[in-house]
Amino acid sequence: MKLRALAVLLFSLVLSGCNFNMQKSGIEIISYPPAKVFINDKEAGMTPYKNNTVKPGELKIKLATNGQEWTKNIHLQNGANTVINREFGDNGENGGYTLYFEATGNIEKAGIMVSSRPDRSTVFVDDEVKGYSPVRIENIGEGDKKLTVSFPGHKSINSYVRLVNGYQLVVETDLSEEKAVATTPSAAPTPISTEPAGHLIMIKETETGWLRVRDTPSSSGAEVTKVKPNEKYRMIDQDKEWLKIDLGNGKSGWILAKYADIS
Repeated sequence: MKLRALAVLLFSLVLSGCNFNMQKSGIEIISYPPAKVFINDKEAGMTPYKNNTVKPGELKIKLATNGQEWTKNIHLQNGANTVINREFGDNGENGGYTLYFEATGNIEKAGIMVSSRPDRSTVFVDDEVKGYSPVRIENIGEGDKKLTVSFPGHKSINSYVRLVNGYQLVVETDLSEEKAVATTPSAAPTPISTEPAGHLIMIKETETGWLRVRDTPSSSGAEVTKVKPNEKYRMIDQDKEWLKIDLGNGKSGWILAKYADIS
């Protein structure tokens, strides 16, 4: 699957049909652009790569594409899938995530543990802040969840995962730096200092110190820019829990209403 270079990097993945037989493990590797896969220094094919009959234990994984390489030692868990997803950038940067299950023995709880590079990234589950990496939640509930890991100046990672009772999902994320986009001074969003006609909104404090502005009233909308707490903007439209704000210079975008005070 081709992953487009957006301001917010979106990876969509649902872990389903995991085989918990104690004799086999599975591994799935996805990358953009496609890369050669080496397992224990032997070429195994190209991405997307999938093998559900791998012997559990230690493996050395290497991906190579366009003169770039990424290497990681992983431990395949008995009867569980390990998923690797990487995106290689033009500037040598690459980011992505690794997912795998660990048995906990508690069949009444489904847990998750998230680590990241850089450290202290904000971890969201179903758009709710759960802490800063590394973070472990012992019982987050079984079922499908939306996981987001975010850090200022880096591409966010979003994934859809399935939590299973009796297991802890381990998520190791690697956020690549976000390229600065050169703009002229007139193209930058300008907070308004005087109140024009219509409602005036002020950005509330956020967990990250900034708030994404999107091109549509949806969390899947592309990022237009970021605004900061205490900045003021004119509201020009509203759609349920989203507000459309005037960014100045003919530009506009949508923010979550819960992060704004309307006057």
